[in-house]
Amino acid sequence: MANGADHIAAGALTGVAMACYGQSQGENVSPLLVIGASTVFSKLPDWIEPATNPHHRQFFHSISFLAVLGCGLKKTYDWKPEDKGGQILRFLTLCAGAGYISHLVLDCLTPRSLPLIGKV
Repeated sequence: MANGADHIAAGALTGVAMACYGQSQGENVSPLLVIGASTVFSKLPDWIEPATNPHHRQFFHSISFLAVLGCGLKKTYDWKPEDKGGQILRFLTLCAGAGYISHLVLDCLTPRSLPLIGKV
């Protein structure tokens, strides 16, 4: 079962992959910032719905939220800002979303998996 350390490691590895992708695409964002954003957001689902909470693995740990997040990230990916600040914001948003998704993927691999919707 994935624990906090596993989620942090997956978030960091996701950040490394995103940093490499960003460098290959000419994104001018610090790799440490990319890795940091991905790592922090890989823990966000458990901060929203802690394991000690009876509502752990509800909506923010669900397949439906994963779909909503995926749609939002696709819109973000398609967004082409012209100013430098917008470009950095776009890429960091993609990195944060990738970190969050890494958390949900690890939770999918546990025997308990993820609910389809969960309680909102």
